[in-house]
Amino acid sequence: MPPFRISSLFILLLFTAATAAEGREIGGLEELEAEEARRREADRVTDLPGQPPVNFRHYSGYVKLRPEREDEEKALFYWFFEAQDQTDVAPKPLALWLNGGPGCSSIAYGAAQELGPFLVHTNGQLKLNNFSWNKAANIIFLEAPVGVGFSYTNKSSDLYKLGDKVTAEDSYAFLIGWFKRFPSFKLHDFYLAGESYAGHYVPQLAELIHERNQNSSKDMFINLKGFMIGNAAINDETDSKGMIEYAWSHGIISDKLYHSIVNDCQFAPEANSESVNQTATGHCDDHLISFLLAYSHIDIYSIYAPICLSPSSSSSSTFSSFVGVAPRIFSKHELWHKLPSGYDPCTEGYTKKFFNRDDVQKALHANVTALSYPYTPCSGVIKQWTDSTDSVLPIIHKLLNVGLRIWVYSGDTDGRVPITSTRYSINKLGLEIEEEWRAWYHKHQVAGWVETYKGGLTLASVRGAGHQVPVFAPQQSLSLFSHFLSTNTLPTTRSFSTFPSPHSFSFFSLYNSKQRDQNYCRSSPMPRSANLLPLFFALLFLTAVVFSSEIGGEELDDGDSRRREADEVIDLPDQPPVEFRHYAGYIKLRPSEEKALFYWFFEAQNDVALKPLVLWLNGGPGCSSIAYGAAQELGPFLVQSNGKLKLNPFSWNKAANMLFLEAPVGVGFSYTNKSSDLYKLGDKVTAEDSYTFLIGWFKRFSSFKLHDFYIAGESYAGHYAPQLAALIHERNKNSSKDLIINLKGIMIGNAAINDETDTMGMVEYAWSHAIISDQLHANIFKECNFSVDIENLTLSCLNHYRDFLVSYSKIDIYNIYAPTCLSSSLDSVFRLVSAAPRTFSKLKLWSKIPRGYDPCTANYAEKYFNRADVQRALHANVTKLSYRYTPCSNVIEDWIDSPNSVLPIIHKLLQARYRIWIYSGDTDGRIPVTSTRYSIKRMNLKVDEEWRAWFERRQVAGWVETYQEGLTLATIRGAGHQTPVFAPRQSLALFIYFISGNRLPVASKII
Repeated sequence: MPPFRISSLFILLLFTAATAAEGREIGGLEELEAEEARRREADRVTDLPGQPPVNFRHYSGYVKLRPEREDEEKALFYWFFEAQDQTDVAPKPLALWLNGGPGCSSIAYGAAQELGPFLVHTNGQLKLNNFSWNKAANIIFLEAPVGVGFSYTNKSSDLYKLGDKVTAEDSYAFLIGWFKRFPSFKLHDFYLAGESYAGHYVPQLAELIHERNQNSSKDMFINLKGFMIGNAAINDETDSKGMIEYAWSHGIISDKLYHSIVNDCQFAPEANSESVNQTATGHCDDHLISFLLAYSHIDIYSIYAPICLSPSSSSSSTFSSFVGVAPRIFSKHELWHKLPSGYDPCTEGYTKKFFNRDDVQKALHANVTALSYPYTPCSGVIKQWTDSTDSVLPIIHKLLNVGLRIWVYSGDTDGRVPITSTRYSINKLGLEIEEEWRAWYHKHQVAGWVETYKGGLTLASVRGAGHQVPVFAPQQSLSLFSHFLSTNTLPTTRSFSTFPSPHSFSFFSLYNSKQRDQNYCRSSPMPRSANLLPLFFALLFLTAVVFSSEIGGEELDDGDSRRREADEVIDLPDQPPVEFRHYAGYIKLRPSEEKALFYWFFEAQNDVALKPLVLWLNGGPGCSSIAYGAAQELGPFLVQSNGKLKLNPFSWNKAANMLFLEAPVGVGFSYTNKSSDLYKLGDKVTAEDSYTFLIGWFKRFSSFKLHDFYIAGESYAGHYAPQLAALIHERNKNSSKDLIINLKGIMIGNAAINDETDTMGMVEYAWSHAIISDQLHANIFKECNFSVDIENLTLSCLNHYRDFLVSYSKIDIYNIYAPTCLSSSLDSVFRLVSAAPRTFSKLKLWSKIPRGYDPCTANYAEKYFNRADVQRALHANVTKLSYRYTPCSNVIEDWIDSPNSVLPIIHKLLQARYRIWIYSGDTDGRIPVTSTRYSIKRMNLKVDEEWRAWFERRQVAGWVETYQEGLTLATIRGAGHQTPVFAPRQSLALFIYFISGNRLPVASKII
């Protein structure tokens, strides 16, 4: 046969065979694609119980991990939501969300409680989430590994092989199978996101995708662009170190425990160490147990959030029996595993109940193998974890080098993987900063802080949010996610808004929780200890008071009696009806001249004769105790935006007779006719004038002379109250009986008491609460001497302080989580040169920081007290002052004396056996709890009862430590500088315990 003919025939036969094979291959491929299309359509969710109507599609079901092996069943369950408002012209990216644990469900948590479009509610209904992340992307929620949620295996041995590596491999296998079922998403930009232990899952899966992409065929390629992880466990050593430091800086553990852990515990694991016994001393074990106990009454995952107290809560049953991967230093302590899983246990109960419903499982195509155990948000069948690396920082470094976009974010009220841990971890990477730490914004408010690094990493905090950021800051977290996907940097100005709110938005749920607390408790009366007195004893007490006045030879001056009656307020505009009397007016300090202080006095709401008398002083110096203390904080009438007065259900006159004083002259309605007086003002004059006022006031209200008398105040009243108390103590020694003041003690809150520690604590607080950068914090501590006056500071130190103040220029330093007032209608500009810490006193920027009071609320009070009818009713402004009433004085231009420290005075008063309580709202950045703790430590007092939680209504209200010398230090959890504004119920409880002399309450049992 000729060669040509043979070759042609061979080629023809070869071509025919190849064509047939290709046909069979194409046919097989088409058949496979058709099968996947059928599975995809079968996975579509069309009739989910309780679901609101939506215009996007969602799917749920299983992807088998071993489809080629008919004898084995291993499948992961997913729930996928297509993006809202997506078009073919502008397809949105695809994101896979993973929750942590390990062993917790991304569906029960991520989808149903955090960022999915449907949130499970108490009644079993689904509520549309206005800030669902599927507004910005197509979102897959995956339950991995097997044993989590509805994901399953028919080989029980699989459950004993689980760990980081298996989870990454199975998640990768899931994605390959999922993309076959949803091939239209194959070319979409793909991102990974997650929180908590997903700090392991996400980088490890990203690394695996990157490695497999290099050797995969085109149809197996995954178009990975980057990942985002929140409050992420990424490095054991720094995670543990930051967690301890965070607990101390947020007032949760004692000074002693903090230093004991730092001294006795080794955070870094030794070579080949897998045991806490090899990395810590026996003493360390005891310290760590104490640390875990400190969190036993609050939610470590959101330190200011209330815990679930519902008797029907299923939280106890939803605690995973799984031995969680704690930081290695904690891994052998059982208490660690009793801590909640980072999620509101009440909400967790609703979710568990929802996903255990047969109709829900049927609609979601779930539980097709009829699992032998109920659905739980965190797995009850995973009993061990075979591998968990100490650090994923090398993986993150590697992925940055290959060009992946990586964002690490942190809700800054999470104590489990706190912002301090994340900052320490990122520092370990040794990256070069591209844009330094700065605020980022959403809806005109600071949403958090951000720092970017060369190479593609961004570190961002979310202000006021806990471990599950989307739960506590839904708008801000959606904005963060949108910017991550878009490659845009987070906004630098107040004007940016990504998604318009569909309703009136309350910026921080945490901030507004105080209003919920008020509504919750309003119907319950406060305890009235006087009611426990037998009638006989009460009558005997009253008789003794009257008799003692008579035998003293004192008779009430007719003029004082008439003045008192004239001072009674009987027709205050817009006042709600009350059953107690109140008085307002002037006490002249110099009868021959016109120098007088203005007061407003409220009798106790009941048992007036039996209850103590308390003088309340606000700070400044130069700020009004009436415009602030009485009208915004703890008085019975709170000024509202409409000019009306609202009854305060937590007014302190429930517990005592309350006297509010505007001092010194130049503050509020207090006046002098000698302008030279205004240039002599300072601490000494204020104390002297306040003492003279009291002597005159007791003449006018002589029936209160024998009442127990206390002084209370906040802020710069940390000077006023001790100084006035010391003056009363000294004058009482040499005074006639009719001039003795029955002083029993003082209580001061967020109080300026020692310049050096006030300043040092303020800088420390700003760093530990993620407000200033690592570099600025280090620079201030390196170059600034906190103990010297500003005249002796270096220029570089002054520049650092100026940068520090700029960091607070966009938020309220007096409550770092509260929104700022955006109103431009303020009537006054406070020009007072504040007695700032000495190191800040000459920096003009300091006086531009708000003085601890919501400027919008201050505006309401200012308008109210400038009304002629109000002034007439209060017998105020009788001299027709030449200036408007302002909450903080505009006429005081100087302050001639302000000692560096009042600690010696406090020590002296303790030795004289006066009761002294110092309290601190722990979200105040101006005189933070760190400052107060440093200051008290300077006194070298002997601890009587060590740092512990105290309670109100079964919730942790704060922490307390008592000292043998008679001093009590207490914090109020979640409260700012003006604690009665942010924690009214807890503040009243604290006050009641102070005047009663009783210790703050201890919980009867661990919750």
